Amino acid sequence: MSDFFSDKKVFITGGTGSLGRSLIKRLKSSGSSLVVYSRDEGKQALYFGQDKDVKTIIGDVRDYRKLKTSLLLERPDLVIHTAAMKRVDDMEHHPDECVKTNIEGSDNVARASLESDVSKCALISTDKACMPVNVYGSTKFIAERIFTNYNYNSNSTKFLSVRYGNVIASRGSFIPLWMDLIKENKRINITSLECSRFLFTLDDAVDTVLNSIIHSLGGEVFIPQINSFKMGSIIEAVKNISGKNGEDIPTKITGMRPGEKIHEDMLSITELPFSFLAPTHNLIQVRPQYSKINYQSDWPKYEGRELNSSLHINDDISHLVSLIKSGLE
Repeated sequence: MSDFFSDKKVFITGGTGSLGRSLIKRLKSSGSSLVVYSRDEGKQALYFGQDKDVKTIIGDVRDYRKLKTSLLLERPDLVIHTAAMKRVDDMEHHPDECVKTNIEGSDNVARASLESDVSKCALISTDKACMPVNVYGSTKFIAERIFTNYNYNSNSTKFLSVRYGNVIASRGSFIPLWMDLIKENKRINITSLECSRFLFTLDDAVDTVLNSIIHSLGGEVFIPQINSFKMGSIIEAVKNISGKNGEDIPTKITGMRPGEKIHEDMLSITELPFSFLAPTHNLIQVRPQYSKINYQSDWPKYEGRELNSSLHINDDISHLVSLIKSGLE
């Protein structure tokens, strides 16, 4: 993997988030030249103010002129588009703002990348884009289609999307919050004990993104094959890690929040006919229904079921404890 990125300049939008910072750490170790484009000047200064290996640009993906100018001046080989508005319940009340960043901003990134002769441009998407029921997921679903369409009309830049699930210890993750509440013997609010979520670590998320970029021929959506867990099991694992095993923890079943699902989807049944297995890292490649590309002929068809979190539950608490500990390191 490192050889592919060793001589590349990588331009990352929204690079001050958990995934962005983890990508930067990995890419630095691979010898990449890095540019972070973000509207959060405070976090740029906090995370990269003393880092001579990372150039920072203050800018918003909503601002097409600034974005295109930045890309033309920097001339990156690769663009990784992580910038997004992603708080599900908040976006239900502010759909207009979500559209401006996640749809219009993604179109700006794609168009500016095409006009700047970027080699590959990757959209970081979400499991909530699969069969969406909320504003956030709907905007990401459209952003995926925007990237696929740009790829269809491009003779140079390759566009791809990468979906993933809940990342342990990422900004906004419920697991570190639960651990703090459990240690203080405070109440945990839960949608349902039967609610299930796909979980993986930041390292796995970075592997997924970088391997997808390496293997992409353009237009695909890449999806990791990862385990899902019930909320009841996650509570037990967090209690174990927090030294509260066997103790009663105050909980409240709150029911569904705006825009929430009981079970998440990563790969829909309608995408199965277009799904293939990449040779590394348990990746599924969903090929577009319309394309001019001859994709990898030696990649086998994915013959499994759709990826709904209720169908791929792992109830092994010891495995979950190890996964969470690994994610928190």
